[in-house]
Amino acid sequence: MNPSHADPRKPLSLPAARRGHSNLVLGLLLLPKIRRKDAFLFHDFCRHIDDIADDPKDSTEHKRRLLDAWLKALTPGNEDLLPVSLRKMIQRHHLDLHLLREIVCGMLMDTEFDRYGSFGELQEYCLRVASAVGLISASIFGASGETVDRYAESLGIALQLTNILRDVAEDAGVGRIYIPLEDLQRFEVKEEEILHSRVSPELTHLLNYQAERADSWFAKAELAWSEMSPNQRRLMRPARLMSAIYRDILLQMHRERYDVFAKRYRVSGLKKLLILLRVMTSGN
Repeated sequence: MNPSHADPRKPLSLPAARRGHSNLVLGLLLLPKIRRKDAFLFHDFCRHIDDIADDPKDSTEHKRRLLDAWLKALTPGNEDLLPVSLRKMIQRHHLDLHLLREIVCGMLMDTEFDRYGSFGELQEYCLRVASAVGLISASIFGASGETVDRYAESLGIALQLTNILRDVAEDAGVGRIYIPLEDLQRFEVKEEEILHSRVSPELTHLLNYQAERADSWFAKAELAWSEMSPNQRRLMRPARLMSAIYRDILLQMHRERYDVFAKRYRVSGLKKLLILLRVMTSGN
């Protein structure tokens, strides 16, 4: 049945998501069994929403209809439209429906925009697709407090900016440029240079500027981390692992002068395990 003609009161479905290559999966193994199960369920939700927005075979109109259905189900009073497992998880952890809606709105932005004029516009996107995910995750982990919220928000932006830098070539392949156009103008880089992988000193300087911006958000997250209690830090270890992995990716790109058009940067499985061990044994 075409989703646009489906029963408007029929609950949505949530298929099991791909997990094998996610950096987040390793971090979730640090959680107690019950919280881990819910964290994986939330991961499946985020992956499903992301897959809807990124499906190259689907029309923009249909993507928006599917995402709008999730927005409707996440509106107070419509929770019966959610998959039962997701609804019960939201109730268990008293999750903020507004934040869950923000995640969906971020995915809608991917169906509506392929350019951002300013960093302010890009920051709104990052807050939705990454910081909101971090804030919901913290609730599932059992962590709360003003410093936890600051950490989740800042780290979310830092992670997303690192993703954007790493995926410049991949995004250009589908006509997207996430780097703010005001930055392209500042460094005298034309869109065509990115879309056609034309490396130049100006482009390298532009990418370095994006890396410095990401690093500044990692620094803000570190400040919040330093102000957390030992128990808050223990609960937020999965996020700490994500931070360490992505800072390593950012450092790799910097060392190789942002060779993002020739290679995809990643952290090896062995190195991830070493980082995991460090996070588990560190008191900081």
